[in-house]
Amino acid sequence: MAHLYLTSPYPNPPQQSNGANPFPPNPNPSYARHHHNPRAILIRRLFIASMVSLLILGLILVLYFGLVSPILPYAYINSLSLSNFNVSNNHLTGNWDLQLRFQNPNSKMSLYYNTVFCTLYYNRVSLSEQPFDQGKKDETPINARLSVSGTYVEARLADSIGKERAAKGSVEFDLRMTSSVTFRYGVYRRRRYVTVYCYDVLVGVSANSSSGKMVGSAKRCKSF
Repeated sequence: MAHLYLTSPYPNPPQQSNGANPFPPNPNPSYARHHHNPRAILIRRLFIASMVSLLILGLILVLYFGLVSPILPYAYINSLSLSNFNVSNNHLTGNWDLQLRFQNPNSKMSLYYNTVFCTLYYNRVSLSEQPFDQGKKDETPINARLSVSGTYVEARLADSIGKERAAKGSVEFDLRMTSSVTFRYGVYRRRRYVTVYCYDVLVGVSANSSSGKMVGSAKRCKSF
């Protein structure tokens, strides 16, 4: 009896199961993980956002400080009176009463003066000191007194004062004021040291008098 055998043209047909992936596996799985890692994407976005924020903040600060440029305060000596003035035997005695005026030229900033130090020259002696506030465009008068009693001075200094009094009936003094000034505008704060010089303040006091006053009107000083 003859036997019939049937053969398939596909000796090993592929086997498929339900849920099998019809696509071939990725030959480079690390490439996919690198480009589709949510953590890496988040970090990259946060870095870009931080850099943009820093650039914007820097631009704002540049514009802010460029528009808000502090101007040094103006200082004036309104008057000076001298009493009990005497120079003899290389000893100096006298009372200097000063009326000063500080003006804030800034239209956008207020100023705060932290302890104003005053020194009157011919002899360097500190005046009274006081801090004070100053608003926008304000003017603030302050009074200060320097008093010396029997302070020793060099012979050349005493001779110079005596010659000035005899020749001109007046004596020139120099005034220096120093202060730590805080410039304030909103949240902006900047502190710097300001020095004010009042040169050649002429005080009329004759050789036979112990009192006198500043010659002329108010005098503007120089700020540095």
